[in-house]
Amino acid sequence: MKNLFISGDIGVGKSHLLRNVLEELNVSLGGFVTGKDYDYKGHTVYIKSLNDFVSFKNVAYVVGGTDIYSAQVYSENFDSFGARTIEFSIANRDVTVMDEIGVMERDSPIFLQSIINALDSDKPVVGVIKNRKDDYLESIKSRHDTKVLFLTGSNGVETYEEIMDWMIRNNIGIKEKKSHQWQQKRIDMYERALSYEHTGYPDVLLNELINRTDNLGAKTWLDLGAGTGAFSIPLAKKSKSVFCIDSSFNMLLNLSEKLHIQKLSNIEASLVPFSSLQNKTFDYVLSSFSGNALRDRHSLAKFIEMAVEKAFIICPPEKGRHNFNGEILEERIGRKIKSFSGGPTEILDFLETNKISYHYEEIDFNFPQVFNTREECFYFFRDFYQIKRGEEAILEAFIGEYLRSDRRYYVFDNYRRAGFFIIEK
Repeated sequence: MKNLFISGDIGVGKSHLLRNVLEELNVSLGGFVTGKDYDYKGHTVYIKSLNDFVSFKNVAYVVGGTDIYSAQVYSENFDSFGARTIEFSIANRDVTVMDEIGVMERDSPIFLQSIINALDSDKPVVGVIKNRKDDYLESIKSRHDTKVLFLTGSNGVETYEEIMDWMIRNNIGIKEKKSHQWQQKRIDMYERALSYEHTGYPDVLLNELINRTDNLGAKTWLDLGAGTGAFSIPLAKKSKSVFCIDSSFNMLLNLSEKLHIQKLSNIEASLVPFSSLQNKTFDYVLSSFSGNALRDRHSLAKFIEMAVEKAFIICPPEKGRHNFNGEILEERIGRKIKSFSGGPTEILDFLETNKISYHYEEIDFNFPQVFNTREECFYFFRDFYQIKRGEEAILEAFIGEYLRSDRRYYVFDNYRRAGFFIIEK
């Protein structure tokens, strides 16, 4: 079975489960998700493309509550934009996502045929399908090559594990266990820290970028490891366009929601491995704390070659601090203090070996974490440092020493340093 769908009652968490699964994958993703824009009369339903995480079309308007059978449906948008989105994914992505297949599209034959084309293709399809008695939906659920899992309020863990087993059996790439997993709760905390008015990130580093560039209104960017757009959104507001890549589905989905709200159309995003990106160049290329993306020399060379004018790399410094004074806490607990990895050493060695001209400096900034309550702070650090029960009193004292109150928030400062490379072509 090469196709898998999650079904279940409304509000049981089907899309949430699917997105947690997609966060685990190390493949290129395409297809679509659906969303809603609310007004005082009802809501608009739209399809958003996961091929670029920005393009969308409204496909229905629902007056009042959730009676989708009485919705005003824009079948032509299903048949044009929706079908093209699926066909592009079949041709250009490893896995096609459909979240969700329902009944609004029942009078859109071209769109329905594109779904069949995806299911018939040799590439996997994963998605959500409504729990409705409809001939078209039943024809999908009964296919011999399609697995449907029914999610209830009590079988979430078992369903998640069954989906992951299915991914492995179908040879769909899974991220290494040491890779960062960005679940929504963690993203929400990251976004809260970004929006804190006294944070130095990313503005301190953005100012350095902008001071090293010119005529931005005519320039294009690659943002490798774009996340939720800390750099790419401000740069897009000043530049011609920004192309974003990230390995996190949930981070790019949050970026996509920001673009939708802010109505930014000069950003395109893709969840594709950097190694698969071919035949693209940009005026400027940026990699900011992009993890393993530039860890090998081939990727580093490719990244620099994609820049027409300058390449910027922001990475951990040669001798940095642990996040949140972590070395102090670990010493008090009696742990061996962890050493750093992923700094500039390999980049410096590559540039020197290949006689590539560069400028390197280190930049200090504060990127504090912001909490609503002291309890939230405690649980954050307990999980962050994997604190055992017998170590909780030490953690409590540590938090009491460094956590400060700022009006309605609790703030834990995080003084950091970044290595900053400028490579001119």
